[in-house]
Amino acid sequence: MMSLMARQWQARTDREQILLAVMAALVALVLAWLLAVRPLVDFHQRARSDYAASVGLYRDIEAGIARYDTLRAGGPADASASQSLRSIVGSMALRHGISIARLVPSDEGELAVNIDRAEARAVMAWLIELEERHGVQVVSSTLDRLGDDYVELHLVLRRRSV
Repeated sequence: MMSLMARQWQARTDREQILLAVMAALVALVLAWLLAVRPLVDFHQRARSDYAASVGLYRDIEAGIARYDTLRAGGPADASASQSLRSIVGSMALRHGISIARLVPSDEGELAVNIDRAEARAVMAWLIELEERHGVQVVSSTLDRLGDDYVELHLVLRRRSV
């Protein structure tokens, strides 16, 4: 069998041998992509979405625990006064479908928020709700447009003084 294949190979011209080698390399690359790389990319995407869902669930549980503790202590039904600025901003962002890239608290009680890509309408609704329901104000902001409906955002937020 091998001698038959060797004779067939030797019967080909140099140009045909090169073309066959290139074709074999391309077939090997396609198979490597389909059998190794693509499943790894899909796994990474699933892991990323599972992580985002877990973070959302964690923040919901954290907010529920804060409300429970407030009700148990006999405090007001609105636990936003006892919640940290970070948890309020994070849970409200998840509710509006905004993925926050980074939250960095400062010593002055401010919170730096970086959003790499979000829908402009969702961001505006999020900021309005933060202001109206929780008294969170924008101290400074940088907004870059990323196409028709998306923005990149860098904010510094602070709770309104009572």
